[in-house]
Amino acid sequence: MPRRRAQISKIIAITALLGYSSAIRLADDSDANGKNFDGAQTYEDMTLSGHNGADEDEIMDNIYSRFSKEGRTPSGHKTGQKLLMKDDGKIAAGMTLEAAHKLTPAEVPAYLESNFETAWNHFDQNHEGWIRYEETHTFQKFLNGNLNKLALAPGSIGDLSSGGDKYVTLPAGHDLTPVGSVAP
Repeated sequence: MPRRRAQISKIIAITALLGYSSAIRLADDSDANGKNFDGAQTYEDMTLSGHNGADEDEIMDNIYSRFSKEGRTPSGHKTGQKLLMKDDGKIAAGMTLEAAHKLTPAEVPAYLESNFETAWNHFDQNHEGWIRYEETHTFQKFLNGNLNKLALAPGSIGDLSSGGDKYVTLPAGHDLTPVGSVAP
């Protein structure tokens, strides 16, 4: 008799689970920005404080530390070295591009498709399938390429139109004093 009760309990539990799982909605009716209900926070609602390098570094720290895992030896012992695997790296790179407002969510997949492999192979030169956590910031900046706000910005090192002799901060007449003399 106790065996029969156990079987009936199992049948009831399975029936309840099947009923519960059919109540779960499997379709995703959200829009391209992930908004699936009125009032949901989306990409357009988020801002950074001035889009400076410290914001980007903090975003990269948060994302890449979450996706990097501690390496292990072939025998399973921890190495103490955090590593980023290639598959996780692609997800983390996309999240960083989106979170740092470099690209809109709709632009990220195409950008990664055309640029990720080149950037990854530049850092994973032995094709081991991982890079060290310490390299992730440099990897992301390499992947970003000219998406940063300083590329060719006035006064930046890449600005050829206002740099060099056109960007003079010295006082007027500084070049009139002969070498070895003291200016009046």
